[in-house]
Amino acid sequence: MALVVDPFLIASAIDPAGGISIAAAARVNNDTILGQGHHVRTHSYSLLRHAPQTMALQARSVSITLVRLQIHDRGLLVAGNDRYPLNKKSEQAVLSPRLPDLTGTTNLLIHDAILDWLKRQPGNEVDSIDNDTSLFEMGVDSLGVAEITTEIEALTGRRLVPEEVFELETINELAAYVDSLQPYRKLSGTVEVVSATASHEEDTSGDPLEHYRRLNRRVTKLKEDNLYFFEPVISEHDDAWVVADGKRMLMLGSYEYLGLLGHSHLKQTCIAAVEKFGTGHHGVRLLAGTTTVHRELEARLADFMQAEDAIVYSSGYITNLATISTLVGPGDCVIGDQWNHASIIDGCRMSGAEFLEFKHNDVDSLADKLALSGNRRTLVVVDAVFSMDGDIIDLPGVIDLCRKHNALLMVDEAHSLGVLGATGRGVQEHFNLDAGDIDIKMGTLSKTLAGCGGFVAAKQEVVTYLRHHARGYIFSGALPSGQASVAIAALDVIEREPELVAKLRANQAHYLSGLKALGFDTAKSVTPIVPIMTRTTDIVLEMTRICRSEGLLVIPVCYPAVPMDAPRLRTCVSAIHSTEDIDFALDVLARAGKRTGLLA
Repeated sequence: MALVVDPFLIASAIDPAGGISIAAAARVNNDTILGQGHHVRTHSYSLLRHAPQTMALQARSVSITLVRLQIHDRGLLVAGNDRYPLNKKSEQAVLSPRLPDLTGTTNLLIHDAILDWLKRQPGNEVDSIDNDTSLFEMGVDSLGVAEITTEIEALTGRRLVPEEVFELETINELAAYVDSLQPYRKLSGTVEVVSATASHEEDTSGDPLEHYRRLNRRVTKLKEDNLYFFEPVISEHDDAWVVADGKRMLMLGSYEYLGLLGHSHLKQTCIAAVEKFGTGHHGVRLLAGTTTVHRELEARLADFMQAEDAIVYSSGYITNLATISTLVGPGDCVIGDQWNHASIIDGCRMSGAEFLEFKHNDVDSLADKLALSGNRRTLVVVDAVFSMDGDIIDLPGVIDLCRKHNALLMVDEAHSLGVLGATGRGVQEHFNLDAGDIDIKMGTLSKTLAGCGGFVAAKQEVVTYLRHHARGYIFSGALPSGQASVAIAALDVIEREPELVAKLRANQAHYLSGLKALGFDTAKSVTPIVPIMTRTTDIVLEMTRICRSEGLLVIPVCYPAVPMDAPRLRTCVSAIHSTEDIDFALDVLARAGKRTGLLA
């Protein structure tokens, strides 16, 4: 078997600016014939031989749109990572591609991808792996899962769901999962591209629920071991204390940063709105769902966020999903911090724009990604406060780069509204920025504002466009007027009781300093969101069990919500906590830390 490589198409597809190494280019430009099993590897691409009759091109750092490889003894044309049969007379790809049966190669592709990743890890001298060995036991961490998933997608043309990949324990299980997926790629937006491995339909002759049982194994095991601490059921709420799962506990995991969830003004305002408008709505906002309460809320939000206009959605998740996927689309570029909230990531993926992620809070990495955007319409999206680590985005640096590259900037203020700034107006006030420095200000009504829903505050033309094009707004039922009124009442309280923001900041400082004095690792937190890093999942689960048994409601967070090697208790303080509440929490956490070995 021999490969003939067209050097111009490879060089232009990998990097129009000449990103292929000189040594490799010289070999290719000399029309080198690559013999059976020969490997060519550069920083941008690899030619990998996975089986006697199979070769594949793997993208390392960029998307390859067209590379012509001819495998003469199989009559295949390979475009990027995808394969078409050749028309033998014209040597052109036929428009209705059919793929030779490559059954059985998926295991080998995945085996080699995982082995290659393991060999690249420092100090790892592994030479072989077993297809039935647990990936976790092999040492594949969350970063490895992400890198291997990307590699498998490149080799097979199938879109993998990371959360599902995490539930698959072995190479054989992963291969069966990949073979059950259908290819997703399109060539030039019209011609369907068949994946590099055979397309297998999942066997549905047996129990159709078995697929989900397999993916539920970890959850099932946690429940069997009495270590499932998610969805605690709250039956009573009394300021900072709740009754959860039948036990009275101090709440140390709530989003109600200013303690407004039980505020009398919010409750009375909500009751009055329900009496006037009823419990629900008359439909979607554009048809018959808009009330005077919605209009008042949008005007108040625009004023509070120092924007021209605002639009309210029925959930925070939908706000990001609908806004991002409406502002950019195919042919555009969207760039985000790698630690952005899932709703931002999902919105970026759903948009169809090229999605680039930069290293967490690293403006140099953002500059590199912006350089790749070219002259395309580009949107940069970042969290103001990161919900799992409690750190703040370097917003001045991000703004400077967006201006330099003429990119729109969208900032998610879900965890900064009511938290940052002298009067709680968010990250803009925190950094003393001008009103127009952030193009699109997104926020939620469900955290500091103690209600439900989400919003975008921006220039009038942006809001008008979203109101008539964002499908999550157009086709979702209106936020009930009672909930909209709660957000208005919360803004009333924030504006007339600025001491709440000061109390929150004092509680945050007391709690954070206490944790550090005990010896806990609180990562990069500088906000009321304070992670307690636990090193292992076993420790975080045991600490949760101990804390709840002693009356402290804490929240465990493990992979895939955070990296596999960074499990934590995600704790939050509120303005409603007393000094005694915080001291109680510190005492319980100290005992739990010592009993689990996290503290000396």
